[in-house]
Amino acid sequence: MARRGNSDITLRERIQFASGDFFVGGGASLISVLYLIFLTDVVKLAPGLAGTAVLVAKLWDAVNDPLTGTISDRVRTRWGRRRPFILVGALLLVPAMALFWLPTPPPSSQVGLAVWAALTYIAYNTVQTVISVPYASLSTEISTDFDQRNKVNVLRLLFSTVASAGTTLLAARLFEDYRHGRLELTELYLTIVLAFGGVFVLLMLGVALFTRERVPLPARSEQLTLRGFLAPLRLGAYRRLLGMYLCQALAFDVITATVLYYTLYVVTGVSSQVLLGIFIGINVLAFPVVNVLVGRVDKARIYRTLLPLAVVMAAVVALFPRGGAPGLLYAATVAMAIGFVGAQLMSWVMFPDVLDAAELATGQRNAGAYSGLMTFIRGLATALTIQGVALVLQVTGYRAPVGTEVVAQGEAVQWGIRLTLLIALVLLLGLGWVVARGYPLTLARCRAMQVELAARRGAPDASVG
Repeated sequence: MARRGNSDITLRERIQFASGDFFVGGGASLISVLYLIFLTDVVKLAPGLAGTAVLVAKLWDAVNDPLTGTISDRVRTRWGRRRPFILVGALLLVPAMALFWLPTPPPSSQVGLAVWAALTYIAYNTVQTVISVPYASLSTEISTDFDQRNKVNVLRLLFSTVASAGTTLLAARLFEDYRHGRLELTELYLTIVLAFGGVFVLLMLGVALFTRERVPLPARSEQLTLRGFLAPLRLGAYRRLLGMYLCQALAFDVITATVLYYTLYVVTGVSSQVLLGIFIGINVLAFPVVNVLVGRVDKARIYRTLLPLAVVMAAVVALFPRGGAPGLLYAATVAMAIGFVGAQLMSWVMFPDVLDAAELATGQRNAGAYSGLMTFIRGLATALTIQGVALVLQVTGYRAPVGTEVVAQGEAVQWGIRLTLLIALVLLLGLGWVVARGYPLTLARCRAMQVELAARRGAPDASVG
């Protein structure tokens, strides 16, 4: 029987911590699905400038994400290393969102609007990083028991998946209601800032106040250096995980960034909410299966097994004929979501295992540096992805609406959206499958690392019966 001790975590704390991913997943999805079309169709910023504003803001993360993670590794307080950051960030979140989502910014020129968008995105990014990077680090430190930690992180991914898809659905519905005159612009703004923001704040305050770290602090704290920022990349398992994470995350970013354009201008007569709802349904149904498999099957195998199905179905969706039967498109989306589900759920469940490997290799468990670099690279890659989508719209002649009407777009715009989906999804998901084949941390290796770490820490191994 497994021995229990300091690594125990109650069901209440497990749920309390995992609920924090409502912000991490939901906040990112709110931006992915709504922000580009918000800038082009509400703020009336040219697509090329909108994408550039996002990219400039994300360049700040080159400093912000790794710096926040590395600083949190070195902080020592009576409340732990991570929770003070989460508390401060939660208190600043609604004010940052109020500026970020302002539908009528003060500037009147295109350049002025682009500068406003970049500066308010930088402010929001800073607050978001102060919350999300320490939160991701805390996910590796909330338990020292392999199986308990798996349960916490799989539950966290369930919350993230539900929040991500649910937020995407609600955001798409809100925007459609606005475009069809059923929702005033002020109501859209207040719903985003107060309703979404209020829920995010309450949940992150719960994490800050009612959870705790259990992994022992390192005996020494390394100095803050540029080499320390890049140190995680020396670990092969981390590089593999980073590649797998980016491939699935960017693929979903492409889906969420283009879905409203796709349903408004390319394949009409279908609902963006149904398309996105399919992903939430498949992920929720897959959760109990994944929860069982993570303790029995290599996680990289769960990630990659069904990806070829997702690749084929992504091509079907991207090239689906205009005016085709909606039921057939929905069926293809179901198949794509099934193929995609393992990759979507696995990356952050695998992250604590990589931290175990890092601790064995270096003697340090600098989760902040690892999660900060991971979040930064993902954020920068997402910005480049959104910039790419925006430039495709700009180059192909996208016409922004004057009011809330749906403008008929030319063939060039429609094919630009189709080819963006086709090329990006096929390349990203195919590459993710290849990278996953070389991931070195098998289930047997992960359990062996737990035994070795327990011996090094001088504590009984809680993961071996």
